[in-house]
Amino acid sequence: MSEKYDFGQKFPNQTLQAGECIFREGETGNFAYIIDEGEVEISTLVNNKYTVLNILKAGDMFGELALVDGSPRSAAAYAKTNVVLTIVTSEQVKTRIEDADPILKLLLMVVMNYFRLETGRLRSAKEESDQIFLDNTKKEYQEKIYQAIELIRLESDLRSGFKQNQLVCFYQPIIDLKSNLIVGFEVLLRWFSPTRGNVSPSVFIPLAESTSLIIPIGEWLLEKSLEAILQVKKETNCDIFLSINVAQKQIYDPDFLNIIKEKIKHSSINPKQIKLEILERSLFEGETALSLVKNCRDFGLPLVIDDFGTGYANLSYLKNFKFDTMKIDQCFVKELENNDKDEIICRTLINLSQGLEMTTVAEGIENQQQLDILRSLGCNYGQGYFFSQPLPLEKAIDFIKQY
Repeated sequence: MSEKYDFGQKFPNQTLQAGECIFREGETGNFAYIIDEGEVEISTLVNNKYTVLNILKAGDMFGELALVDGSPRSAAAYAKTNVVLTIVTSEQVKTRIEDADPILKLLLMVVMNYFRLETGRLRSAKEESDQIFLDNTKKEYQEKIYQAIELIRLESDLRSGFKQNQLVCFYQPIIDLKSNLIVGFEVLLRWFSPTRGNVSPSVFIPLAESTSLIIPIGEWLLEKSLEAILQVKKETNCDIFLSINVAQKQIYDPDFLNIIKEKIKHSSINPKQIKLEILERSLFEGETALSLVKNCRDFGLPLVIDDFGTGYANLSYLKNFKFDTMKIDQCFVKELENNDKDEIICRTLINLSQGLEMTTVAEGIENQQQLDILRSLGCNYGQGYFFSQPLPLEKAIDFIKQY
């Protein structure tokens, strides 16, 4: 595994006894905190008099302003009771601010400065209206604050779950529609959390992709895929390919392709057995993506363009980037037998692919009618619940043996 990333990084919990200091006024802030259990007292000195500003309870977050602008702590925090805190690092805040739209960044800084000013007003305020104004303002943001806190907790759990082997690779068969043989599988991630249950990929995958966590997860997934190819060969004597989804952050990671090459060479597996699925929108900034595509092809890695037609549908991508396969999104397949427009779109994509010497894979096939139409249109490969749902490796191997 790469030494560049801490695969086991977790935002740790901290337990304190009643009366213990969490941070003092004027200190440099390195962390923010979420209260999991207990109460925290926020206090300051006003005219040399000890003044309690607030009592925070489970679910509240504090100390976050120091992470945004690096200012010293504007108040002190003490454990009022025994408390359990989730620590939030500056990486979570700074990465998102740096990646934000410039206008959003400016707005965020204005809001943060506003809250600092209002906190200062609260300390010295004599009029009750100041307190009411600040309370009403905070209520307006409370729901969004809770949503952000839940995302932070989810990210913390995901990092912890990755370290504790809660992520599992599942494999969905890809069928040659002409020969009806299994030719490969798409590798899909599943997260089985002991506290959250089976977390939907639509929830945790975008979260991982929005952080640096997708880099070590992607590296781990490649390792598992290479091991799976060897295990399938050993138990079935079949040379399958595996199709792996690539996130935009991986494309722009300078070490991404070198890690792939190194691991494939070390495994002695033919590069053609690893297909990289790249979303069309990931090609938006052409030069870096164009270089990656060229280098992948030079190494022998087949490339699949995913979600074409659901976003930009930019034909220049097909002109400038040489792909081996186009994936037909399930949104064009799920009503295929009942919707003439879907059939026209599928026919167009298949004909376009054939003209550009690309194969096609239709995903989301759920019945015989959809399969028959796609076969008649000349689609090369298919996947979907009609053939099989995604399977753990052992069951995927049994599926090959029985199919």
